[in-house]
Amino acid sequence: MDINLSTINDRTLLDINNELESSEVAALCFLCSDVVSRKHLEEVKLFSRLSEKGLLENNTFLKELLRTIHREDLIIRLKAGSGNLEETDARRVLSNFRIMLYKIYDDMTVDGLESMKLLLKSKLGKRHLDHCKVRTHPHTFKCLKFNSTQPQMTKS
Repeated sequence: MDINLSTINDRTLLDINNELESSEVAALCFLCSDVVSRKHLEEVKLFSRLSEKGLLENNTFLKELLRTIHREDLIIRLKAGSGNLEETDARRVLSNFRIMLYKIYDDMTVDGLESMKLLLKSKLGKRHLDHCKVRTHPHTFKCLKFNSTQPQMTKS
């Protein structure tokens, strides 16, 4: 059974949004960047963009996002705000690649980032690596693009 947008009501989305820290909203934007155009991903409009794309027609996608950033408490709030509705077996919208990058980011320490930059120094220029100075949000990994066999570097 699909949950229509009115089921995930504006009040529930507002409550969830208010509970998220700015770093968590940045993480959600990163996770959604495969399904919502990067130029349309402004932190304050994330839920509006997801709604426009039809990604809030059931709560499965939002639950997947919240689970990925380890906010089980907000999943409980989402369930409470949507009543006793069944979940749908919606197709997976988040890419495994995007989730993997987020998990690497989530586990990465500053020393680990510096080690990774040292290993990539010969592949990327200094200017490109300087954009990844601080481990502040998951877009740090945007400089890496993987194909099926080996890492390839792209210039932004």
